[in-house]
Amino acid sequence: MTTRKLLLLVLLIVSMLALQGCSESGPEYELITGEIFRDNFESEVLAEHWIVGPEKEHRRDGKWSLTANPGYLTIITLPADVHQTANNPVNFFLFDVPYENFEVSTHILIQPEQDFEQAGLLLYDDWDNYARLARVHAFGSQAVEPALETNAAYSEWIQNIDNTPEIYLRMTKIDDQLSYYYSVEGEDWIEVGPHPYVRWENTYAVLYAISPVSEREIDALFDYIEVKELKWVEVEK
Repeated sequence: MTTRKLLLLVLLIVSMLALQGCSESGPEYELITGEIFRDNFESEVLAEHWIVGPEKEHRRDGKWSLTANPGYLTIITLPADVHQTANNPVNFFLFDVPYENFEVSTHILIQPEQDFEQAGLLLYDDWDNYARLARVHAFGSQAVEPALETNAAYSEWIQNIDNTPEIYLRMTKIDDQLSYYYSVEGEDWIEVGPHPYVRWENTYAVLYAISPVSEREIDALFDYIEVKELKWVEVEK
């Protein structure tokens, strides 16, 4: 057999093995929605799945309400925060997320007018390890703020937006990777920030409203919170 023919034979065998490998590749998976938790805040009594504070000393019952604006959880902003080592949460509403992969979203009405007045979502392991997505007034501008704090080191990726009195916020955690989104009308979602990885033992979804610098008391109205379980399932062939 000539060298040319031998080369062609080797190439043919390699191609056949490659095709065989493709046909024997592992199963494909897709992400689907599983269970859905939703609280529309239609009751005048706070449901038992909420932890407020998070500790008793962090709870101010005169500064939140389910009746002041029926159909909304109203949280009045107070001088509080969990930025780096300044851990002073007040009236943070925690829901213990039972899913490994999930999407959490909320709709908020708030008009921040002075720096760092804000309302938003946290995905929280502890007060030095969490992700934040907030509707905020920051550095003289209206903005949304995706952020991540790891071992009390805080990083934010503030994006200025047009002034709007309402905002939809969404965060996902899929295979320990986070994503951040916002929408003005709840239909067209805009992704902001990076896709950081986290290694958390537990995850709480948190609703909060604060004014750590101005200390003004303004209303933040939360229309709902929804947590969707996301599950990997094998694609049928």
